[in-house]
Amino acid sequence: MKKITFFFLFFLIASGIFSQNNIDEYGTLNSNRYLSGLGMPNSYVYVSYDSTFEQNVEGTLEMWINPSSFSGTDKTLISKGAASNVSFLWGLRANTGKMYFRIGTTDFEDINGAAPILNAWNHVAVAWEGAPNYTVYFYVDGTEWGSPSNGTASWNLTTDEIRIGGSQAFPENAFTGFIDEVRYWASSLPLHNIASNRFTGIGDAPGANTNERLTNNSYYTSLISSWTFNQTDAAFDYIGGFNGTYTGQASTTEQITTLPMPYNLALKLGGGSTDYVIIPDNSIFNQSTDGTIDLWFYPISFSTDQILLSKGSSPATVSFILGVAENTGKLYFGCGSSFAQNNSGAGLELNQWNHLAVTWEESGNNFLIKFYKNGKLNGTPSDIARNFPVNSSNLCIGNSHAYDLPAKGYMDEVRLWEPALAEEQIKNYMFVSSRGIDRPDLLAAWNFDGNLNNVTAVTGINGSFDIGSSNNCRFSGYLYEDVPGGLGVVYVAHTTVINRKGLPNPFPGGFTINAPFVTIADNSPDGVVDSILISNYPGKANSVEIFLSVQHRWVNDLTITLKAPNGQIRTLMSHNGGSANHILSFFNDNFNYNPSSCDYLPPWGFEKPLTPFEQFGGTTVEGIWAINCIDTDIDNVGVLRGWGIRFNNLINVEPVSGQIPDKFNLYQNYPNPFNPSTNIKFDIPKNENVNITLFDVLGREVLTLINEYKKAGQYIVVFDGSNLSSGTYFYRIAAGGFVDTKKMVLIK
Repeated sequence: MKKITFFFLFFLIASGIFSQNNIDEYGTLNSNRYLSGLGMPNSYVYVSYDSTFEQNVEGTLEMWINPSSFSGTDKTLISKGAASNVSFLWGLRANTGKMYFRIGTTDFEDINGAAPILNAWNHVAVAWEGAPNYTVYFYVDGTEWGSPSNGTASWNLTTDEIRIGGSQAFPENAFTGFIDEVRYWASSLPLHNIASNRFTGIGDAPGANTNERLTNNSYYTSLISSWTFNQTDAAFDYIGGFNGTYTGQASTTEQITTLPMPYNLALKLGGGSTDYVIIPDNSIFNQSTDGTIDLWFYPISFSTDQILLSKGSSPATVSFILGVAENTGKLYFGCGSSFAQNNSGAGLELNQWNHLAVTWEESGNNFLIKFYKNGKLNGTPSDIARNFPVNSSNLCIGNSHAYDLPAKGYMDEVRLWEPALAEEQIKNYMFVSSRGIDRPDLLAAWNFDGNLNNVTAVTGINGSFDIGSSNNCRFSGYLYEDVPGGLGVVYVAHTTVINRKGLPNPFPGGFTINAPFVTIADNSPDGVVDSILISNYPGKANSVEIFLSVQHRWVNDLTITLKAPNGQIRTLMSHNGGSANHILSFFNDNFNYNPSSCDYLPPWGFEKPLTPFEQFGGTTVEGIWAINCIDTDIDNVGVLRGWGIRFNNLINVEPVSGQIPDKFNLYQNYPNPFNPSTNIKFDIPKNENVNITLFDVLGREVLTLINEYKKAGQYIVVFDGSNLSSGTYFYRIAAGGFVDTKKMVLIK
């Protein structure tokens, strides 16, 4: 029987990365924005002079543009120079919209190319080499556009500023439209790099490139600057530190349905011996009693053993190591020289995203090891000798210093937890972005969303590509992203996790989640049905919200419905969503976007159901809720990976003090009597599983307010009794050996 779940709300304001507001958040900085307010001579982004910008021998500029007009005058994308004799100026020709690039006083024209598409996002790039006899290349959407342009030019070395969206020399030639993800490189990039990098926001986080942690990499080695426009106070450049200023009407705008940049990035592992990420040593890695590692992995070969995560420089000193076995794709885990092989479990799936986890916990003189695949216990638990060598080695993601067995494929959301998580906890958090998990027992997490930073409050464990040798890892926005073309069905999104951190209910708070990973049969009228039983949750259904993760290359084939306990059926979507791939979304009557016009390209939207949920004809919450996914066309088999449901959002749990109490305590709720909300405070002096349950006057259990492992501290449960009848209730805490009960009165 399933009870209502709960969620945690921790405040990480000090980090400067996380924000708290009432919207659903996108991007590494909880915002995926673009440059807007352009089109006037005094509206642009201003970047102060630095000699680094004088790339007069070779270089590359790239950006995403959404032009609204080519008429009237030339449109400047980016420039440097106060007079007609410029350092560089890249723009679009008046009326034709074709690209040109000026060096000094010489214009290089994209004569044989075509204009970018108006009122749509286009990725454009220009590269130059061979001074003074330059060759200039133009690129659109990952393909070379037209023919290279050749000529002799003299780059004018000046101390002039850079302007994005405008020109100091030709102020009347302001760009009209929107701009995003502007990058400046110190080399003439090959086409492959331009194509594969265009969908990734590189360095999108404070400190992302400290000590050149990103640019010590074969894909990013010549990157000078990256302006993502994801913050409103400045156009920050977290690669080179050359921050820009919004001038005039220039500003940023948030858009969560049509931006070219994906919401979720992943790490692409090249499979070479030096293709991995290193994390500096830290005491939090010394989980010698119990712990959990979980991550998403997309393997593309099982021809050799592969190490996913490892800490230790020699076999005898390895603290922990997590790998995938050759040929079978089965997991193994070791501490020191002791290894557990998941022989009785199922192997990972090739060329698919797999969620995997391993837990270890003390069991006498042994560790009890459990493996999980896609949120379910996988195979029989096994014992290994309880030996956890503590070392000062770096943590390796994608290989091992003790065994040279590099991983090949894609990886996302690598996380280390202090306790051995239960299966329910692993399932509840597998689809959740680490940026939305505010729990003290999540020690470290790397989500690879344009940076290698750890997203928890622990400092000093940001990752690096600088491993002392050539590193071919990179960030990835889509599978097949190096295939030329605009946004479309060829690009398969990394549908692993989603961030729903907007208050008051961060995902997965309040959700009951299933992770069936069942096949949606091709062209089958019956489809696949999965159900969730809700119990101990009084009242009628209102404010229903659905989380949905579906793997399907042709979303338009699908009809997806939800059936309530009273038999009422509502349609989430039906033959809409276009030809896009996969769904990773939330559905709620109050969201702004209608799936009839949504193509489910990332960033995935927050959608209205096709038919409103309302109250499902007045159904009660308790009972069986069933989702049905039907594929009514041929050629594409899908998978219902996960879904969840929540109602009314009754419960909050917040830490209120960083001090550790000296004893257990359950306080009287306040206010009391209450209507409809009250606060229940409790203290725990040591880490314990905490259970707080509500009973009526007859001693019948009404609902569970909290049932979770908590670190030592003081907490408040914010409880909303809107769905309860007036009367007297009792709440009881059980934590370790401590048990206490108090009375509360609800008056309506």
